[in-house]
Amino acid sequence: MEQGKSGRALVVGGDSLVGSELQVHCRKLGWTVEATSRRTEMPGAVFLDLGDPDFTPVQRGTYDVAFVCAAITSMQACQSDPARSRRINVDNTLDLMRRLADRGTHLVFLSSSQVFDGETPLPDEAAPTAPKNEYGAQKLAVEQAIERQKLPAAVLRVTKVLADRPVGVFKGWFEALAKGQPVQAATNMALSPVMVADVAAAAERLATGRHRGVWHLGSSDDIGYFDAARLMAERRHLPLSLVQGEELTDAQVPEIYRHRYVTLGCEKIARTLPMPVRRARDILDALFAGFPR
Repeated sequence: MEQGKSGRALVVGGDSLVGSELQVHCRKLGWTVEATSRRTEMPGAVFLDLGDPDFTPVQRGTYDVAFVCAAITSMQACQSDPARSRRINVDNTLDLMRRLADRGTHLVFLSSSQVFDGETPLPDEAAPTAPKNEYGAQKLAVEQAIERQKLPAAVLRVTKVLADRPVGVFKGWFEALAKGQPVQAATNMALSPVMVADVAAAAERLATGRHRGVWHLGSSDDIGYFDAARLMAERRHLPLSLVQGEELTDAQVPEIYRHRYVTLGCEKIARTLPMPVRRARDILDALFAGFPR
């Protein structure tokens, strides 16, 4: 498929954060998009449960590209049940990717900065990997199989992907501060945010250009969670005095889920696609500005 041309796309995990955004993004560009879901209530979706897969519905279609977003993404769930999560995140994911590749489909696999141990600042795509947790180990296992089996795929490693609305810890902070309640934010953890719209755009460009290999996408720097909470309060004119810092312990967040350095080296994707690599504070400032009043 030529650069800039649309085609037929399959989004595996179409109801995930990135999968949902990819559907919107690709359709705006004129793609014909099908999406899979393990939830029977998702309208128009191709049913696919990677926990107990029947690939027949997917194999009936012909796709130029497939974006592989479906996975157990909870690091705690992967750690507590490695056999089940590995069956979904590694074995059955690779089975699906091989079947699609055999039919001429170019693949984009959504991976994670968790393939690193977080002890090296700004690792590039060639830096040694050393996952500290099962989730990162599973992502790395798929990456290695893609290379070993020479699958036609780009691997997109991302940092902390954010929705364009209050979700997760940001939702909790926002709602509590709006009610005049104090919030606790970690002083010893940081994030490298990237907006879901940028992840979708990068994945689509990798697919359109039929790129292969490993690619990084995140912010150009990081920001501490405490500073992020204070920025939210400032931007939304909420009581700054209610933002309280706390140093997280291993009992609260085990060390295997915490990284000293969370930012990835993103020069390759910025130079080649090109994709903007934004400052963490700028990303959060724009995000918080769009929160409801």
